[in-house]
Amino acid sequence: MKEYYKDKFPQWYKDNSDYGLILTDDIDSLLGCSILKAVKGWNIEQIMLFKANKAKDMDYLGTINNITKEAVGVDFAMVNGKCFDNHLTLFNSGTKPNSESINPNNALEVNRGIYSKKYALSTVLLLWSLYDLPKENLSEELMMVLLAIDSSFEGYYNDYFRTYNKKFMVDVLDLPEFYECQNRHTYEEFKDIQRKYHLKDKIMADKGYLTTGIDIDGINDLLIWDCNVQIELPKDRFRKKAIFRDIAKEIKGFPNSINAICENPFCYALTKKNFVNYSEQIIF
Repeated sequence: MKEYYKDKFPQWYKDNSDYGLILTDDIDSLLGCSILKAVKGWNIEQIMLFKANKAKDMDYLGTINNITKEAVGVDFAMVNGKCFDNHLTLFNSGTKPNSESINPNNALEVNRGIYSKKYALSTVLLLWSLYDLPKENLSEELMMVLLAIDSSFEGYYNDYFRTYNKKFMVDVLDLPEFYECQNRHTYEEFKDIQRKYHLKDKIMADKGYLTTGIDIDGINDLLIWDCNVQIELPKDRFRKKAIFRDIAKEIKGFPNSINAICENPFCYALTKKNFVNYSEQIIF
């Protein structure tokens, strides 16, 4: 990543402190946590499962036993506390972002009024760039997998978002090799990669133990040739720590923050220009 943009982020990402990671329910978060494990030695200690109870639209936060480390969320926009994420969170130019969030949209002051200019790449690519992981001489399939996570490639094939796909990938993240990889492939080839490695499968809990259909072994076979990152689901049992209402709502009027919409928000994202998804904590 170019130093100009690194300097816009909170600088705790350089810390030698031993933080505990909060994993969410997809490959963007899981590989993101694996990058942080490899680079910083930080381990997964909590899991945030969105719509874990679909019938009641509930999210669950689980934790392993005896955690004492400060938490870092990976791939979700926490209202408070340290996190890496790629979501749009600014309602307007006056919205104050989470001061500890490492998020390109916050750093570049992208709000919902300029929704089409948002960072629409993955948290994995953010971390890959921020921590200077290899970008030259990677295998073509590994680059395609990294671009297929969270559908980062989508913007390249959309006239509405193509300019900002290039801006963020080349000018901000300094990953021109990845941008050129998009040039060499069709939209359908990236969809095939998503299907091949089950990149859209979710991470779930079965009696507190995590399971997934994501092809972790297949992705690791690609990673092992080019970097020291390897993906592994935690083997610990997680216990329910908190419950949240999972709410999707049309934005009415001109709120200045998520607190104008929700009394006790834990995390949120502006998923469309006039739509917000958020998790509201229930006393537990």
